[in-house]
Amino acid sequence: MPAPENPRRRIRAPKRSASIALLLITCCACAADPPEDRPSDSTRAPSAGTAPKLTSAAHLTLPIESYMFSDDQRHRIVAAKEQVIGACMKRYGLPYEEASQSTSFQPESMTALRYGISSVSEGALRGYRPEGSETAATAEETHTAEPASKKATEVLQGTGKVFEYKNHSVPKDGCIGESRRALHDTEKDGGGGDAEISNGINAASWDYSYKSGAVRAVVKEWSACMNAEGFRYSDPMAANNDPEWKKSETATAKEKRVASADAACKKKYNVVGVWYASDKTYQQRLIAENGKELEAVRQRIRTQLRLAGKILDS
Repeated sequence: MPAPENPRRRIRAPKRSASIALLLITCCACAADPPEDRPSDSTRAPSAGTAPKLTSAAHLTLPIESYMFSDDQRHRIVAAKEQVIGACMKRYGLPYEEASQSTSFQPESMTALRYGISSVSEGALRGYRPEGSETAATAEETHTAEPASKKATEVLQGTGKVFEYKNHSVPKDGCIGESRRALHDTEKDGGGGDAEISNGINAASWDYSYKSGAVRAVVKEWSACMNAEGFRYSDPMAANNDPEWKKSETATAKEKRVASADAACKKKYNVVGVWYASDKTYQQRLIAENGKELEAVRQRIRTQLRLAGKILDS
């Protein structure tokens, strides 16, 4: 499974989202606009017969994680930025309520739900809704700090140019810009997000592996297994994202039966093992092709964490 001839030009960050856990989990790896040239299978990629036997992906890691923030690291970056913003607003005599950290559901690891459900017992109990997801706040429900006035908004966000407020100069990007500069943050989202190239590789490897020959072979076996259980789905994502599940706020009896059968058929044909091996192989190839840019990303992460530590410890 070689990488694209020129992945450096073709790796792009995700532009659309696809649910891996019903309505509540967005897996960026499943959200890629695939590069123009998809790699084809090769003897360098693990076959179904040589892939590790896996019944769960929760404990696994992927190579690209070395070039991405962990959840804890991201929380520290955001907390440091909020502290800088608060101090900046205080200089201008303006109130600022720090935004609360998101309480939206997060899987226990990047890989926990990357290949869909893998626990028969969890499927039978909760369907495609992992423990904690139904009670966690959604993105819309999490609190976001709001400035008190139009002038406070201008000081917070900037106006695109330097201006004066109470005889003090405010930079064009306001206090938010000051917080980004304090942490040497150059990424577009400005919120402790991962580098575009890291997100792009993470997305592309999932897409490539999902469409690879080795994975499609075991998925075909999985589909026949599901059919024998009375459920017609072409692949695990079709079962996971069945529109019928969205009609109920909690898992129905049918959803639980499907999810349980889904996990059992994955185990029978080692779908998780084959998929993970393929996914990991693509990531290794793409990382090797983009080593210089990714090393810069790793250095940026280290710098930001060091600066965040100084801010939070001050």
